[in-house]
Amino acid sequence: MIYDFVIVGGGSTGAVLAARLSENSDTSVLLLEAGPIEPDPDADRLGAVDFSHTGRDWGFQARTTGDATAPYPQGRTLGGGSAVNGGVALRGMPSDYDAWASPNWSWDAMAPCFRRLEDDPLGGDLHGIGGPIPIRRAAKDELVAPQQQLQAAAEDNGLMWVDDHNDGVSEGIGPSPQNVVDGDDEWLRSRWPSSSLPTASEKVRVSTAMAYLRPADGRPNLRIIGGAHAHHIVIERDRATAVAYSPDGSSLEQVRGRHIVVCAGALNSPALLMRSGIGPVRDLEAVGIRSVVDLPGVGANLMEHVGAFIFVVPPDRAVTTDVVQHQLLIRYSSPGSPVTNDMQIGMMNHWDLSQNEALAEVCGSELIWGICAGIQVPRSRGRLRVLSPDPGHPPVIDLNLLDSPYDVDQLTAGLRLCYRLATHEALSERFERVAVLDEAALAEGDDDALAEYARQFSFPWYHASGTCRMGPYPDAGDVVDDFGRVHGIDRLSVFDASILPMIPRANTNLTCIAVGERAAELLK
Repeated sequence: MIYDFVIVGGGSTGAVLAARLSENSDTSVLLLEAGPIEPDPDADRLGAVDFSHTGRDWGFQARTTGDATAPYPQGRTLGGGSAVNGGVALRGMPSDYDAWASPNWSWDAMAPCFRRLEDDPLGGDLHGIGGPIPIRRAAKDELVAPQQQLQAAAEDNGLMWVDDHNDGVSEGIGPSPQNVVDGDDEWLRSRWPSSSLPTASEKVRVSTAMAYLRPADGRPNLRIIGGAHAHHIVIERDRATAVAYSPDGSSLEQVRGRHIVVCAGALNSPALLMRSGIGPVRDLEAVGIRSVVDLPGVGANLMEHVGAFIFVVPPDRAVTTDVVQHQLLIRYSSPGSPVTNDMQIGMMNHWDLSQNEALAEVCGSELIWGICAGIQVPRSRGRLRVLSPDPGHPPVIDLNLLDSPYDVDQLTAGLRLCYRLATHEALSERFERVAVLDEAALAEGDDDALAEYARQFSFPWYHASGTCRMGPYPDAGDVVDDFGRVHGIDRLSVFDASILPMIPRANTNLTCIAVGERAAELLK
């Protein structure tokens, strides 16, 4: 059989695209997902933010800052990142999408996609009601005590209250929009296995698998294959004709399609292109891959949000782990920055380090809490490479965080604001001391000490983007055009975070879902 569309990757974008394209009963769609495709109710329960679950992660390692390396969790399951993330459903700023420099992806083009995907009680002209993704926010009277205290500290530091972080203009502190529902939310009941319904107090993360693919289950024109690790794209006379994949680690099989669409994410999409001979010719030939088309931008322009915590040790028994986590979000502009909302701050009410002996030893406590600052417009850029045509060899991921001195200065200033919030009198009952950092250095403005701390304790937010950058100039590093078509190869498209020319000032999941909505319009 030749499918109209073969989609590689059933994540935040691929699941949306498969569901939308298969709405036309005359269109045949095959979705290949490397991970499991069966629902996993225990993993969908949010609980403490874990970002990774056994059997649902690729197990990648990445170089972060300097020579340091760390695990880099990425969803390997139907729903991809939307099935393992923290559940934040935040839009970028409208100018983020306008900066992508194409009418196809401007805010005017993307805003209807955001509205279409949403089921947001705020409604009105800005938000959609009845879409696949429920958007929920904590009401003021639902804020737990630590979040109320953070609000008081923030407002005393000049940060205004925000009702809607997704209105495109507001900055300050307000409820974090989340694609997370309570166990007794009516939306959940029709999409959850009845044998394992959560309790009313449990939080459930809503993935694109749950929101888009479960309602599409049973369509005769949509086929989903799990455990299908894509090896390479078959290219004949500069045209993509099939995908070679390994079903559950066995010998290669091929599926043919009139249009091949890669939605494998900002790490696996460029790696798949490279294994197919699409990428920097010298790099590919050096590892034994025959070049099909020389696109130097494949794997380059790797962008990532980066953040760091102020860790706080509480007085004995002043913090418990039985309250919900970060209900509030701070978006603000760095002092003197021409860019609005180029920083985020959030607070973890509790952090159990009993399973993290190294950090517990550094902090001198097994139970801490923390306030984190994160850069939303990073200047630093990394890259991704493959070392073998064998997909069993993971890609080399170099995030190159804080390579730009501007990023270091920005994060250092953000940490100072975190310290002012953490030491505010509103949070005094939870505060005994700052862990790791010398508080004198914070109080006296020792920028060198704080910058070194930022380099040592910074971490990625798992929002990799830009590795198959969209734009019209392949010789200058662009990989796809503004219709998602790979330069130099017919009938091959890429749609996911890898095509973003600039990372949005927001957690990338909601943008990736909107990219799936927009891609469906373009492909239709």
